[in-house]
Amino acid sequence: MKSNYFINFILLIIVFGFINSALAQSDKEIVDKFKAEYAAIEKSIKDATTSQELTLVLDKITILKQDYVQHKELLDKSLYPDKYDESIEKLNKAYLLRQGDFSTIDVLQTEVGELKQQVEFLNRRNNELLVQVQKLEAQREKDAKTIKKLENLVVELRSSIRERDELVLSMIDSLMPPTMRDKEGLTIEDKNMVATEEQKDNVLNNVKTTIRDNIRFVKATSLKPDDLESIREQQKDFVNKWQKVGIKLVEVYAEDGNKSEELKQIDGLFSEWAAVVKQEAWVSISDEFSLNGIELMSFKNGEEFTNSVLLFVDDELKNLGVKSDEESKRIYAQFADSTWFATIQPVWMNYLIENKMLTDENKNKMESKIAEWKNALYPSNWWIYLILAVVVIAGAALFFIKRKKPASNVSD
Repeated sequence: MKSNYFINFILLIIVFGFINSALAQSDKEIVDKFKAEYAAIEKSIKDATTSQELTLVLDKITILKQDYVQHKELLDKSLYPDKYDESIEKLNKAYLLRQGDFSTIDVLQTEVGELKQQVEFLNRRNNELLVQVQKLEAQREKDAKTIKKLENLVVELRSSIRERDELVLSMIDSLMPPTMRDKEGLTIEDKNMVATEEQKDNVLNNVKTTIRDNIRFVKATSLKPDDLESIREQQKDFVNKWQKVGIKLVEVYAEDGNKSEELKQIDGLFSEWAAVVKQEAWVSISDEFSLNGIELMSFKNGEEFTNSVLLFVDDELKNLGVKSDEESKRIYAQFADSTWFATIQPVWMNYLIENKMLTDENKNKMESKIAEWKNALYPSNWWIYLILAVVVIAGAALFFIKRKKPASNVSD
């Protein structure tokens, strides 16, 4: 009898063991299934490429919450470091963040469409203004009315180009949202989300057109140091913006086999723009001399400019006595009075030295040579003043001596 009780007890233990094992297996399956579904929803949020795809994920989060609420106590014990409610909350937050990305991109792409129309209008307008400026600049002899018209056109063109540049920079900002800009690399999903078919053919073209128009503007006009400083700042802004998002824009909008070529072209245009601005100072200085009838040997840096000025002045010094005195003084007046002391020295000299385009030594060489030229044309005749001074002093001395003699005689 005792034997039967013992056997039944053993059987009961075995049955309970099987039941507990089955329950444990069932609990593990529930936890594993929850984790798998959770991970799948998390991936769907990350991989969604449209707001419509993302909306479907919201239903999956709701179903997951409903299906496993009855196992909340089990999941609270099994999930680490989060519990059931915290896990569902994390999915909801991930969904809202991703939804915000799409909302931002939708708004930005709407802005891009509006900016695109404004940029296209300014592209046409700037091109028309550039053509007019080039025609007026080509006229060597300009009357006061023509010069005024040219100045007004240049101001209008400068303002219009600046406005278009700012629009293009805004477009770049809109095309590459901050969430994408901060990523080291873009996934296929990121590219699909940012890219819009209507922008495919004009994003990079707008950047290139903007830089080319700035180059054309600098080449077509004679600018002052203040203008060039403004353009340098403009360049700096553009380059900084491009360095932040340019590579990513090329990744998104350039053809697969043409990405490196696009980057090379745009980098080359930036380099050309910088070189043209640097060279424009020398071109404008040369134009100042030409407008006053002085043709210097061409120059493109400080050393060449110094040599050109020294050579011109040396030639004029050699020709003193060969040319008429009147002709030599006329040339000096055009060079020195109307050009050097009127614009070169007060307007350009500080700019050249501050930007390390000219040394103090070269400046002093030129000023010393110009002073030598002036002294040769207009001798100071200091010796005449010396003789007059000697005569005056001698006369005064004689006067005092004569006055002193009678006094001496009376005393004797």
